[in-house]
Amino acid sequence: MITLQPGDYFAVRTNSWLARLIILKERICAMDDEAKYNHAGIIVDCRGNTYESLGRIDHYHIDNYIGCPILIARHKSMTPDAFRAGMKEVLKYDGKVYPVWRLILHLTGLAKFFKMTFPVCSELVGEHAYHAGVHTYDGWGWNPDHLADLWEISKYYDVIYEGIWKGVNDDGKDS
Repeated sequence: MITLQPGDYFAVRTNSWLARLIILKERICAMDDEAKYNHAGIIVDCRGNTYESLGRIDHYHIDNYIGCPILIARHKSMTPDAFRAGMKEVLKYDGKVYPVWRLILHLTGLAKFFKMTFPVCSELVGEHAYHAGVHTYDGWGWNPDHLADLWEISKYYDVIYEGIWKGVNDDGKDS
C-alpha cells in the first residue's frame, strides 16, 4: 500500500480519441520511441484530491482514473513548505478554461517558446515543481511523457506506484 502526500505527481493514460492523439504525438517525438501517458496532475493531499488542467484548471480527484494505467512519483526534496510555494504560484490559474490552443503549439513544437497563456496539464505540473524549488525548468512545453520519463530515470524522484489504479481509501491508502 502507498500513502499519497501533497506534492506527489502523477501521469495517467486515459482512453479517448484525444488521449490517443496525444500519445501518438508524444511517441513520434520521444527519444525512447515510447509514450505511455497522456495526462498529468498534482496530488494535493493524502485523500487523493488533485489539481489538474482538464476542462478547467481546478481541483479533481485521482479516483477519476480508476482502471487506468497510472504512475505516481514523489520528489525526494518535496516538503510541505515547498509544496505550498508551488501551489501559491499555480493557483493563479484556478478556474481558467483548458487552453486547447496550446495543443497546437505542442503539435508544432513551439509550446516552450510561448508562455503567455494558461498551462496544459504537464506544464502545470512542471510549473509547480519549478516554484516548489524541486526543478530548475518551469515545464512549459513539456508533455506527460516527458514527465513520466523524468520520474522514472531521475535519482531525485521515487516512483511510488505504477500500475492500474484501483482507488484511494478514506485513510489515503490505495485499495
